[in-house]
Amino acid sequence: MLEILAISFFAKKIRKISYKKNIKASKWIWRLILTWFGVELLVVIGYLILSGDDFENSIAIFIPAIVLAAASAFYTVKKLEKQPDNLQLEED
Repeated sequence: MLEILAISFFAKKIRKISYKKNIKASKWIWRLILTWFGVELLVVIGYLILSGDDFENSIAIFIPAIVLAAASAFYTVKKLEKQPDNLQLEED
């Protein structure tokens, strides 16, 4: 539940920034979602491979996985902020 709220928070932030810069927001929102779940998955799989532990004893790994996923979302937002403005005006 908290993940959905965090992703929606970052998605709204991306929409706001991309509107100001006149950039398509959907590309950046997909990047946000894919990096979020990709980082989570990599952290959990990496922990399970390195520890060789049973999954039921390693529930505590999800906290660092979520923190790193949120850091990747923050990085995605900062990367969008560094993008140049798209000043092309549509012709009628």
